[in-house]
Amino acid sequence: MPLNHFKEISKIPRGSGNEQAVSDYVKDFAVNLGCKVIQDKLNNLIIYKPASLGYEDKPPIILQAHLDMVNEKNAGTKHDFLTDPLKLYTDGDWLKARGTTLGADNGIAVAFCMALLEDNALQHPPLEIVLTVEEESGMAGAQNIDATLLKGKRMINLDNSKDYQFIMGCAAGTTAEYMLPALREEILAGADVFSITVNGLTGGHSGDDIEKERGNAIRILGQVLAEINRATDIQIVAISGGMKVNAIPREATATIVAHSDIKQIFEKCKTDFAEKYRATDAGLNISLEKATAEKCLAPETSQKLIASLIHLPNGVLAVSREIDDLVNASCNLGVVETLDYSIKISLMPRGMSKFYNEHTETQIANLAKLIGANATFVGRSPAWPYNPNSELLKTAVACYPPIFGQAAKVTAIHAGLECGLFAEKISGLDIISFGPTIHDLHTPDERLSIASTEKMWELLKSLLAAL
Repeated sequence: MPLNHFKEISKIPRGSGNEQAVSDYVKDFAVNLGCKVIQDKLNNLIIYKPASLGYEDKPPIILQAHLDMVNEKNAGTKHDFLTDPLKLYTDGDWLKARGTTLGADNGIAVAFCMALLEDNALQHPPLEIVLTVEEESGMAGAQNIDATLLKGKRMINLDNSKDYQFIMGCAAGTTAEYMLPALREEILAGADVFSITVNGLTGGHSGDDIEKERGNAIRILGQVLAEINRATDIQIVAISGGMKVNAIPREATATIVAHSDIKQIFEKCKTDFAEKYRATDAGLNISLEKATAEKCLAPETSQKLIASLIHLPNGVLAVSREIDDLVNASCNLGVVETLDYSIKISLMPRGMSKFYNEHTETQIANLAKLIGANATFVGRSPAWPYNPNSELLKTAVACYPPIFGQAAKVTAIHAGLECGLFAEKISGLDIISFGPTIHDLHTPDERLSIASTEKMWELLKSLLAAL
């Protein structure tokens, strides 16, 4: 069963860029079952399983998922993502991991594929199973995979976290790197040094959860710094926050230098932000503590940094007027780091078309030019255009009600999927995406519904038999 395979691969560290071990594990699993396997130099896998009896003349079907996961953990959790297995446990219907991300995104899809490989009683066309690497860090695996090795013109992507829907389109994504040169100077005698920390936020997936308007720790920290700076000029010593560009940051910290009392304005900020985010982030905490430092950013650099933190685009930027509840454009202020000679801010613009991403990139580039920073854009992934006339979709829609007792919703999502890259590589490729229910992806609160997983497994089997 898929859940058994998921528990096994959860013992193998598989954060983005660290997929060698899990790729080898799945490759060996498939080879031992007699399947042909191609493993490329990036550790992408293509696994071929012949058709079942009576399906030999059917055209092949591609099943696609990614091997990697987002590595996030709660503050205080002792876990080495390079060596330690995930600590799984069940809580009612939910499968969870203690203090870390669960990796059901997209490990449960890998488990589905492994279960398909080992079950010779299933009815299905020839299967071409594609398992990619580094999806969560820029989709390098899908970008570089050799699609000429695939014959299928129909693809089931299993990277979907809501079991009530079939996805038929997704957003384009870009990673933006904003570098602000850091000029430093000695801290004047008599100045006070403080550490301001924002934590306790819900966080989430920068595509799936962006419309929920949860607090972004880096943006909130920037706004707190801006409010204090209005009352009395401050200088920044260092700043850090966020772990992954595609995860809404839950924690951020800045060390600052103040030349007058800031406690009153700080307390007002703390009260105001607790009120603003009471519905989405009840655990929000903003703390102020005394600190020490010898050097800080020069006044001009500090002012530019504060301006950047509050003016870089963040959150929902545009919504669809054609598809209910669909975000057309967004940007996630994902990571901020203090380096030796610069402050680095990493962002992820998303858009349902190339137009939206280009517009957001222009905003970032223009602000960088005004501020004196440098903006570069890397890791672009294309949108997957919505196709309501898909023949694959028609078959899937027919298979859904007998298992779930209701009709499925057909929609597009604002998250990025690898489907756009495969659609560019394979002309005329018919794609759908579905998967079991997973909540709070990219956070330590990530959890997988066991009942949903079981139903989705039945749907996958039923769909393959109908193709």
